[in-house]
Amino acid sequence: MPEILLVEDNPDTVEFLVRRLNDRGYEVRIARNGIEALHAIEDIVPAAVILDINLPLMNGDDVCRKMRQNPRTAQVPVIFVTAESEDRVRDLLDPDRTICLEKAIKVKSLVSALHTLGIKPDSDSSEEPEADLKR
Repeated sequence: MPEILLVEDNPDTVEFLVRRLNDRGYEVRIARNGIEALHAIEDIVPAAVILDINLPLMNGDDVCRKMRQNPRTAQVPVIFVTAESEDRVRDLLDPDRTICLEKAIKVKSLVSALHTLGIKPDSDSSEEPEADLKR
C-alpha cells in the first residue's frame, strides 16, 4: 500500500481526504504544518506528498524547495493543492514529479494526479462515486 504524506492544516479537509484515499487503497500519514512535513518526509520518504501551499510555520512552496535540495527526497512526487494561482509555485512545477490542483478538491482529480505520477495502490478501487470537498 503506497504511503502518502498529506500536509494540510484544515481538520475537515484532512478527515475528508484521509477517508477517501484510504478507501482507494492508499495509506495516509498527516502533517499539519510545514515543519511537521519536513520531519515526516525524513522519517518515511513517502511515495508522494499532497501539499497545501498556505500552511502554518512554513509554506508548502518552501517545504517543496527544501525537499528538492535533499538528495534523499528530491525525487518524491508532490501534488500542490491551492486556492491561489499556480504562479506562486511555477518554478517548482516539473511534469514528471509535480502537479498543481486547485481547491475545491475533487477526489477523482487527486487520484488521477497520483496515477499520473505513478502512485497506484496494489488494488485500484478508484471507481467509487465522485466526491469533492467544497473548501
